[in-house]
Amino acid sequence: MKCILYLTFVLCSNIFVTSGRFLIQDAHISVPHMIKAAGYPAEKHRTTTADGYILQLYRIPGGRREKENFKTSTKAKEAVLVMHGIFGCSTNFLIMGPDRSLGYMLADAGYDVWLGNLRGNLHTAHLNLTRDNPKFWEYSFHEHGKYDVPALIDKVLAVTGLRRIMYIGHSMGTTSLLTTLALRPEYNDRVLAFVALAPAVYFDHMKSMAQVFIKTFSISDFLRSQGIMSASLKPELQDRLVANICSVKHSKDNICTLLLQVIVGEDLEQTDEDVTMQLMARIQPASWRQLEHFGKIALTSRFTSWEGGILGPVKPYNMSNIKVPVLLLYGENDQVAEKSQVMRLARELNTSGIVEDVRPGCSWPKFNHVDFLFAKDLGTLLNRPLLKRIRKLFNKYGLKISIA
Repeated sequence: MKCILYLTFVLCSNIFVTSGRFLIQDAHISVPHMIKAAGYPAEKHRTTTADGYILQLYRIPGGRREKENFKTSTKAKEAVLVMHGIFGCSTNFLIMGPDRSLGYMLADAGYDVWLGNLRGNLHTAHLNLTRDNPKFWEYSFHEHGKYDVPALIDKVLAVTGLRRIMYIGHSMGTTSLLTTLALRPEYNDRVLAFVALAPAVYFDHMKSMAQVFIKTFSISDFLRSQGIMSASLKPELQDRLVANICSVKHSKDNICTLLLQVIVGEDLEQTDEDVTMQLMARIQPASWRQLEHFGKIALTSRFTSWEGGILGPVKPYNMSNIKVPVLLLYGENDQVAEKSQVMRLARELNTSGIVEDVRPGCSWPKFNHVDFLFAKDLGTLLNRPLLKRIRKLFNKYGLKISIA
């Protein structure tokens, strides 16, 4: 019973992640190898947070045409830090390949691209704690915002010599930066603009689901009591499950595709079954507290800290501390970061006059939460127009590259 409940819950939870058009075995190749195989230069960096987590960053310092000469250029580049969501990692922005994935398209557009990783996924570790230690998993997006994002930003600034960078986040990657800016307002001076893709902050439309999960079943507490400390599967088991249940080539018959569509919004036209296999093969571990913290927000309808736990006091983050200009993009059919909830976030942020725009990510009416990462026509639907908006933000707020 324990195993059935655990597998069911993890498979139902792990749908906010990444995918690509490669074989399952390719899901485990190194990120620098993936980048270089696509024809781009790649670097691997790491930073350590104030509380001891080791985070890997992957850099694409040049586009395909710059592969040989980018190191000899004396011109400083505008830098972009790109951040994944829950159950994801830096490959979110690579696996659709050149001309579709945002990481490659940013590099080809002339930017210095940095792909970050937040504690918990397989590109991270701890100085003293192993993954088997329960203390390793005592975090949510609160710690991502308080420790991880600042460490990643500081690393990019230290390596590039810049004073400010642009930040692009998807889903929880947006939540993390908002938390950083609210808790540590000095970082407003280090981020020149913020592009929020499917920002995951408010979940009033999911309140009933959160109540069932948190108040009735207490699934995460049960799993902890059984020694299961995170929402994850062993890689070999994960691969077997993917091969057995996600390999059907027709979307309407693919259990993984149908499950994904139920949660994030139906968009079979932009779904590729090979992508769905990669979605499941590339699932990254996450802590139960991450899910519980989002549940607390859904229950209270407030962007509140985790302090005191799921039933603890409501202590909203101070949104008035956030001063970075932000572009908010939502999917018309996103069932996770639902349109009305993104509009609510925009109204709250704009009390400080920082919202550049809030709009659909593209004109496709079925665009959902994960289409921001792996829609079939990702390059044309989202990323090409997005590059124009990014250029305008740099022109407006970063005309002169500031070197520290």
